[in-house]
Amino acid sequence: MTSLTKIGCALAWALFISACGSDRVAGGSVETENLSVLVLSADSVAPIAMRVGSFPVVATVRLDSTNFDFDRAGVSGQNLVAEKLDGTPIPFAIRRWEAKDRWARIQVRIEGEMLRMGSHFRLRSTSDTLGKPDSSAVWARVPESSREQWISVLVDDFEQGVLRTRLPIAAPWYVKQADSATISGPALVSAEGNRPGTAIRFDYNAPSALPGYVLMGTTLASHPVNFGSLDSIVFWAKGKGILSVSLDHQAPEGGVTKTWMHNTLDSNYTRWCVRPKDFDPAGPGGGNLGWDSVHDSVTTLSIFASGSGSVTLDDIRFFGMQADDFR
Repeated sequence: MTSLTKIGCALAWALFISACGSDRVAGGSVETENLSVLVLSADSVAPIAMRVGSFPVVATVRLDSTNFDFDRAGVSGQNLVAEKLDGTPIPFAIRRWEAKDRWARIQVRIEGEMLRMGSHFRLRSTSDTLGKPDSSAVWARVPESSREQWISVLVDDFEQGVLRTRLPIAAPWYVKQADSATISGPALVSAEGNRPGTAIRFDYNAPSALPGYVLMGTTLASHPVNFGSLDSIVFWAKGKGILSVSLDHQAPEGGVTKTWMHNTLDSNYTRWCVRPKDFDPAGPGGGNLGWDSVHDSVTTLSIFASGSGSVTLDDIRFFGMQADDFR
């Protein structure tokens, strides 16, 4: 078993939140037509449901060409600051900055008086040297118990009693196979193996010599999803054979392209942590175009198996993504 499946990778803390970009109040945010300044309602990025007492909340603001001028902020966001409306700096960190594509995610710490209803803050371009990005300041004293709900989205924990994901569109899980292969299920089963609750399992026969494959998959959203902020795909798995994880783009006119990786299953549960760098380079066969070609327009998650036996999966989660990405 390689280190990918035996140890967890360090998880980057991230949370998606929508940002508005006109000089009026709308949907809980104050918008501005000046694209070098984005004024936001703290309530819109740190709703009551996210808060635990007086502890700080870490929220993420999405910037794009409709709400921010990337040229003024610099190629790496070096001219960006986050501050209260009186100019007091607030801790922030740049989670992802893609100046060429006019797309970014910024982590902002909401605390103290900013947790009061009706408070606002702003992101703006400046030549000041104050308030520069500092991830450690953003996450200081944030309870571990709060972080997971802010930094990830649960695809499925299989505890609902139905074969549908926990993503906003709650799409069904389905199975497919090559002509030379067979697959059962999928079926909800007792997780066992020192894991509580329910998992999902399928039995299969897909000898690679034929060649053959089987897969279990689901549609992630009604639109292509930008996975640019993905930190990792984390889940638990056990079984026999080779397991492959694939993020796919299904074109409306037909045809599927993907980015995938492969590893060997263990008969005992192991924690898989699949990061963007773990996906294979583009190569012939299977429609694998690599991460750079697929990650900004993903429609489907597919989990392939080859060999013969059974596969049991549990607690599939995307770190660096949030539910709003899939609405």
